[in-house]
Parts: sequence; structure tokens; C-alpha cells
Amino acid sequence: MDQTPRYEEDIFAWSQHQARVLRGLAARGVDLPHELDLEHVAEEIEGLGISELNSVLIHLEGMLIQLAMAASSPADASPRRGWLVEVNEHRRQALRRYTNAMRQRIDLDGLWRGALREAAADLRLYGEALAPLPTACPYDLADLLSPEPNAEALLARLVPPPSG
Repeated sequence: MDQTPRYEEDIFAWSQHQARVLRGLAARGVDLPHELDLEHVAEEIEGLGISELNSVLIHLEGMLIQLAMAASSPADASPRRGWLVEVNEHRRQALRRYTNAMRQRIDLDGLWRGALREAAADLRLYGEALAPLPTACPYDLADLLSPEPNAEALLARLVPPPSG
């Protein structure tokens, strides 16, 4: 059974595999046209996959920033609703580019720490402060990459319902 990643199925895995193959050709000194710069071609192909991964990371961090802000802000429903709309948009964009081969390269705790720093800075612009939130990411990839919009459910895990 062929285990070679397919471009159409997982561009990240495909690009990393193709870069390894090209570097292997260069290392073996395979007789190819001298104009073919294998190392730089491999680097560019590898970069294609890294670019896709970075896009997913940016959108995951965007989700986490917006969730931290929504959980921290005592503001009325208007800013909170906007932040939740952004959470769902970031989810949609991340889901569009995410492939399973990226899973091992995603550090949710690292993204969460960065998101908390950014959320705190953004909240200061509103004259607000970051709420006491977990130090470790309270979500896993399945939570963040749900095929269904779930910003309110994600927020509910950070903000307990009001006691009444």
C-alpha cells in the first residue's frame, strides 16, 4: 500500500515529504540538469506546507484571543457578540486549512499563553483587565476545529454561568 502523502489530501504532509525526497536526490548526487537547484526547490516546497501550518496557527491563536477577551470583559453583550463572531470565523478559516499531519506541530499550551498576552494587551485598550483564566489551554484541537460553530460553548467553559 502506497503511504506517500497526496497533494490533494494533505498539502502539509505532501510538501514535507517532497522536500525530503528532493534533498535525498541532492544528497545521492542524482544526475539531473545542473540548472535544477534541488536544495532551494526543496526549501520552497517545504515552505508551502509551513505557510499552511502558520495560517492554521494564526487562526487558532485568534480564536483563543477572542475567547479570552470575551471571558474577561464585563462589557455589555455587543463587544462580546463581536468577539464570538470572530471566534467562529477563525474556526472556519483554520478548519479550511488544517490537515491531520499538522497535529504534532501544534502546541496549544504555547498558543494559549500567547493568546493570553495578546488578549491582556487588547483589553487594556478598552480599559479592562484579563480575568483569571487557566494557565494551560482548556481546549483540545477537536474543540477548536469542530465542524459546527461553537463559540458560545467554548466561552461557557471559561465563564461559569451566573448563579441564580
